[in-house]
Amino acid sequence: MMKIFYIYLIKRSFYFSLLILAAFSLLDSIFMFLSELENLSEKYAFLNILKYVILTTPHRLMDFVEGASLLGVMIALGLSNQEGNLNTLRTAGKSPMNIVFVSSIGALILSASLLMFDEIVFRKTFVKAEVERNITLGKTYQKDQDQIWVNYDESFLGFERIIDNNIYQPRFIKIKNKKLEYSISASAAQINKKNIIFPEESLYKLYAESSVSNQETFEIPIQSTISIKHIDNLGISDLIDYRNFLSNSSIEQDILFKSHLDKALYKKIYSPVSILLLIMFFGSLTFNSLRDSSVGGRVLIAVTGAFIYKLFQDLSIGIFISYQLPTYIGVILPSLMFLLMSFLSFKRI
Repeated sequence: MMKIFYIYLIKRSFYFSLLILAAFSLLDSIFMFLSELENLSEKYAFLNILKYVILTTPHRLMDFVEGASLLGVMIALGLSNQEGNLNTLRTAGKSPMNIVFVSSIGALILSASLLMFDEIVFRKTFVKAEVERNITLGKTYQKDQDQIWVNYDESFLGFERIIDNNIYQPRFIKIKNKKLEYSISASAAQINKKNIIFPEESLYKLYAESSVSNQETFEIPIQSTISIKHIDNLGISDLIDYRNFLSNSSIEQDILFKSHLDKALYKKIYSPVSILLLIMFFGSLTFNSLRDSSVGGRVLIAVTGAFIYKLFQDLSIGIFISYQLPTYIGVILPSLMFLLMSFLSFKRI
């Protein structure tokens, strides 16, 4: 009998979390689509906008997983409490902590699945769709904060980002004997080991009498292939590789950059645990201070609390990065406080 109730709670939290996530996704996609209509042109037509919104939506969902999971469980617990199911479980000897934990399983399955799919598919689809959009719009990156510049053997290479073996918005400047020889610009090019292969339609500008080839030798440092603004779009394996590469560096800029890599890595890995601890704390209130309140009241308090938690976590991470302290402590510190409050809350029931 108890197994039936538990399965019911798990399914309910899963479906409610999925439904809320779909609602967030729909609203986000509508606002994104309306925003993209400002760029509507002959090249960037209605179907291009629709394609861009559809392809980038799955990755953007990751920003809403935590909130959707918490709300889904809170609504599931609230409705089950009104129906008397929670009282039945407690009468059968099940503790409130056990009930909340079981209810969280459905939401955790959803969040873990999305995190896995984002690592495998969603993230890469998002980045490629974003780059294709910029190419279609003819967007150029001339500002230092938007474009990465690296030097190799007197020559310079600027680019937006690198995905697999493709380099986007490359601009190659050839210098020989301290004199500018030529430059090559393209929307995209291919990387083959230490060679960059430019397409035939690339733009060539000659500043001296010299031969130009569509293939240039250029070694790109691994730490230069990304910028801080693109760190959140990296996968877990990529973040680990970059961290390992910078782990022995004593350069201040490398240490700061590694701290931001740590932030992105630990937040991704810790996300399911963070969701669980939020659910445990606010779920405990269902049996305590929110026992007689409506479902809407529980949801409002949960949303407010989750928002405060995110602010506290960002503040904690920022402080630990500023003082060059272990970043993972800044990530988990707020949740440890919620864990302590959860035990105290369950103890009062």
